Amino acid sequence: MSAQQQLPTRDVVAGQIRERLAGRLDDTALAAWAFDRFYLLEMALGEDADSDGSLLVQALDTLMFADDPHWRLTEEELIALLAQLEQS
Repeated sequence: MSAQQQLPTRDVVAGQIRERLAGRLDDTALAAWAFDRFYLLEMALGEDADSDGSLLVQALDTLMFADDPHWRLTEEELIALLAQLEQS
């Protein structure tokens, strides 16, 4: 598995959200990144996802539609998702 295909962690997903909140990543780039990681994680975990894996799948599922006006997250929603990911 290459560096670009490594399974995402909470920290990695949170980092992407921070980049978006800081304006260094736009909705389209975030959605494309999340789309790739979502399917990579789904294939790796299958139905054996623990609670941490389930949270990551849910977060990526939400983020991969970030470029669609109907599903775009507000800044407050992004912050709430970030807070979920940062909880231990």
